[in-house]
Amino acid sequence: MENKKAPSWLSHKPVITVDYENKDANAGDAKFISIGHATWNAEDYSAKIWRWACNGERWSRQSEEIPLWRVLDLATLLVSVINKKQSSLEEFTQDDNSLNSLRDYLSENMVLYAPKLQELGRMLESSTLSLSNENSPNIFSFATSELSQDAMFSWLIQWSTPEFKNSDISLYTVACSFVKILLGDPEFSIKRVHVERQWQSIDIKAEINDNTILIIEDKTNTSIHDNQLERYKSIVKNEYKGKRDLLFFAYIKTGNEPLSKLKVIEEKGYRTVSRSDIIDCLDKYSGNNVLLTNYISHLKEIEKATQSFRNLPVSEWNWYAWQGFYKELETRLSLTSWDYVANPSGGFLGAWWHFIPIIDGEMYLQFEEKKLCFKIYYEGDRNRSDVRWEIHKRLLSIAKERNHLEISKPTKFGAGVYMTIAIVDPEYLFGNTIVDLDALVEKLLIYQELIDLCCKQQQK
Repeated sequence: MENKKAPSWLSHKPVITVDYENKDANAGDAKFISIGHATWNAEDYSAKIWRWACNGERWSRQSEEIPLWRVLDLATLLVSVINKKQSSLEEFTQDDNSLNSLRDYLSENMVLYAPKLQELGRMLESSTLSLSNENSPNIFSFATSELSQDAMFSWLIQWSTPEFKNSDISLYTVACSFVKILLGDPEFSIKRVHVERQWQSIDIKAEINDNTILIIEDKTNTSIHDNQLERYKSIVKNEYKGKRDLLFFAYIKTGNEPLSKLKVIEEKGYRTVSRSDIIDCLDKYSGNNVLLTNYISHLKEIEKATQSFRNLPVSEWNWYAWQGFYKELETRLSLTSWDYVANPSGGFLGAWWHFIPIIDGEMYLQFEEKKLCFKIYYEGDRNRSDVRWEIHKRLLSIAKERNHLEISKPTKFGAGVYMTIAIVDPEYLFGNTIVDLDALVEKLLIYQELIDLCCKQQQK
């Protein structure tokens, strides 16, 4: 059967048409909806609802023609009301008394709206448009250096300038939020921004308004060295003394870093901003700027890899997964720190904690990835081998009394200042499937108690 057609002899020239009268039982005088060449410019496209005049003699002047982006804006506005969530359109309530009535109306008629919203969702899910760029090359898979990230942050901060607001309202909004996070002031008003990179070897310097300086030290997978943070503060204070009243210092880390190092950085007067802080901020972006969406995806991939220890067996953990595991232990135990430890066999990512005094030294626990070690540090006058054997035998005796046979002698004893005196069977700790974190932490707490008992006996 041949479809009926909307008129093609009027100003709006249909390209794609829906016989709306047959699709909507409540269509009334709305006969067609179409997308086609716009009335105001044949090179533009618009959407139109074709209405038939009430006397049935001509197409009505009440037929609406709307630019395509406004159709999407109207859909966004409707969804924002249904979800009770502010959109990037920055809609406002004009009639407070009627707002609840509108929501009640939408709720009562959801049987009509829900199928249409579901169809819209289905079409977007199967879309070939690169909305999320998930199937496209991500530039940040190649631009991995800190200098590349410096450029990204500088670009984003510059977007907080009010003159860019109308270019991309959502990008401007998240840029303002990002700057406020760096400043630690959610109420800060941004009027002017000027950004410089590598000023006096400082990663990023932003001059904001007439009286504010924001200094950013940006790190991906490296950390601070020497006294660079103190040196940067001194340079800025000397340069802007009597010129700028408000000086802010921020440390951004998009990789993973131990809490112990972050605390030192905060003690130096820098506000620390993490990858998750940035994701939470930028994830509110609702536009399609490829650079920003690429960067958000890049950070989410790092976060996904870091959290992968939660859903992968330990045999499949990579560098990021071990970092994520140690970060989790920081929230459950009093981890002193974790970091890469170099050795002739290639090194490992280790974590160490629970340092308890012994005579002329300490006893503690250390993860060498899957291998958990009971270790001692000793710098006394006695023969180290004698001290090592003495504490090793005491620990294994206590462990045997409590039926912890998974604790055993290492393959080879060392004779340095730091010595491993016992190890734990990795399979006992981690198992062969997804790790039970609660059970693992319970075992680690027991091992801490064993060290306490061992050290207490050694002190007698």
